[in-house]
Amino acid sequence: MTLLQSCSGGRLPELCLSVVRIWGLIILILCSPTSTADKVEDLSVTDAHGEYYLRIADELSVPADDVYKVITDYKHAYRINPSILGVKILPSGHEGVVRVRNLSEQCVGPFCFHLVWTGDIVETGDRDIEVKTIPKLSDFVSGSAIWHIRPYGEHTRVLYESRLKPAFFVPPVIGGMIIKKHIKDDTLDTFRRIESQAMIMLDLDKKRQTDDLKRLSKEESEQLSLNVTLGRK
Repeated sequence: MTLLQSCSGGRLPELCLSVVRIWGLIILILCSPTSTADKVEDLSVTDAHGEYYLRIADELSVPADDVYKVITDYKHAYRINPSILGVKILPSGHEGVVRVRNLSEQCVGPFCFHLVWTGDIVETGDRDIEVKTIPKLSDFVSGSAIWHIRPYGEHTRVLYESRLKPAFFVPPVIGGMIIKKHIKDDTLDTFRRIESQAMIMLDLDKKRQTDDLKRLSKEESEQLSLNVTLGRK
């Protein structure tokens, strides 16, 4: 009760927020089941000096072009990460650089809090994407990431590596363990959503192609009928 009164009274707001965040994470890890990743080739989350490192290699059962389109659809990032509440594309001042700001709501147990992330994104070619966090515009001290998206037959192999250091306080040991689980679960969910959105895109492309073929066939049939009619005259 004292803690809640201190927070509501405005005393030590940053400390209160950090404590609420951590206790929310503790409740979540104690109450939620561990996610499985049968299809994931490699997944690791480690931390050092308050910075978290993520590496995931996965095979998605959709073509690489569709996966790339989904990942680079920055305005609709909420489709693959439902915690994102809003996305804004900002001027970067550099050619070939997309600056994106995301506002997300992170809910752990009964507690929710907002985080702002802003970063510069460069699509370097051959379906590679480099991301750099802008600390002064984010709730993070530092961060970077890289995507490698490669065709694998009709499937896609994706390698994603990132490092991120939050600006808020995280207690050692238990806090780090809880956040690593949170990162792992969110990453697995995002990859499944990427695959699902790419599948939707693929189905729409197939339907569009089928409709185009039907339209062309109909136009050719009508033209043939017209030619026959004119020939009779």
